[in-house]
Amino acid sequence: MSPEESRKAAVDAARLLLREEGIAAVTLKAVGARIGRTHANLLHHFGSVDGLHAALADAIAHDVADSITGSVGRYRAGKTKLRHVVEEMFDAFRDQGFGELIAWVVVSRRRESLAAVESAVADVVRAITAEGDDRPLDKATLGLVLLAIGDSLVGEEIARATGLPHSAAHDIAVTQILGVLGELR
Repeated sequence: MSPEESRKAAVDAARLLLREEGIAAVTLKAVGARIGRTHANLLHHFGSVDGLHAALADAIAHDVADSITGSVGRYRAGKTKLRHVVEEMFDAFRDQGFGELIAWVVVSRRRESLAAVESAVADVVRAITAEGDDRPLDKATLGLVLLAIGDSLVGEEIARATGLPHSAAHDIAVTQILGVLGELR
């Protein structure tokens, strides 16, 4: 494999480990075992497990950003409802393990690994803001991303604790986004 192919294979394996077993399972040794590479080989490509986590965050951030931008585009074209945009975002954060990855990076004090996340969110804001649109899409995006992270981490448990269905979090997010955008009717 070329160096690029080896890095991609490692990130893809890390992504599967994240989904299947959680972020604690995403080690150089475990990823190496999945792709038939040594720990030393992965150190060469990523420098450390932090480098692997940063590459993983970058890959997921861009996929999630593309998904959000596409959902917003379909919403603007009248092809979907805002509720669906919110659900897609919440699902992406949970299903991709993105919220867990972000939490792990923050708790382990490796915030520099979140540069790709910051960049991807900024790209989403730019992509969804049409020229002349003066709505606070930056604030709406901020609120939605933070809600999606929280929901991906403890949404089921908090919903259960409050006696509400998990879908109530989606309703709350839609209402908050409409409120921020000044579109509550």
